[in-house]
Amino acid sequence: MKKIQFSLVILIALLAMTTGTAFAGSALSLIEVRNDKSGATFIFRVTGEFSRSELNSGYVQVSGGDNYPLSCAQQDATTVVCHTTKKAGGNVVVSFGGSSFWTGVPAAPQQTCYPVYDLDIHFPGEWIQFAEVCTEGAASDTIIMDNPWLGVPNWTYHYNDSAPIVALNDPGNGYYPFPGLVNAN
Repeated sequence: MKKIQFSLVILIALLAMTTGTAFAGSALSLIEVRNDKSGATFIFRVTGEFSRSELNSGYVQVSGGDNYPLSCAQQDATTVVCHTTKKAGGNVVVSFGGSSFWTGVPAAPQQTCYPVYDLDIHFPGEWIQFAEVCTEGAASDTIIMDNPWLGVPNWTYHYNDSAPIVALNDPGNGYYPFPGLVNAN
């Protein structure tokens, strides 16, 4: 009788374990990879719900390099978004939700900073840099910003390769308060 009870307990335990596993989440596909300023982001199409420990058990292995943990959050019933460190780039293996995916992480967007100039109110006729604007990619044609020296809000500055009007100096490319006029320097 004890053998039958023991066998029945084992059978119920095994059945409960397989039933519990059937409802656990699993990653079906990796649908997007991007590299934001804060690091690589991986978006998975999933089935099922993930526990907190499952959401934090994934990792990224850099080809020929180190492993980095994934920090994940389930957005809805079919989407999980994971983030990792800026160090994870190039060809990687992403392991999450019982699946592994070989993919490439694109290079992070590069910022370029441009100086913002205005005529110096203390030394008339000289350009002086009073700010810096950083963008991803090329400079835009115009920006609008406050000039604290002149006390002017919402002033328009235009990108030029050199100072747009005659002055004692030409600091080079940057944003100036005047559109591209001919510089006689």
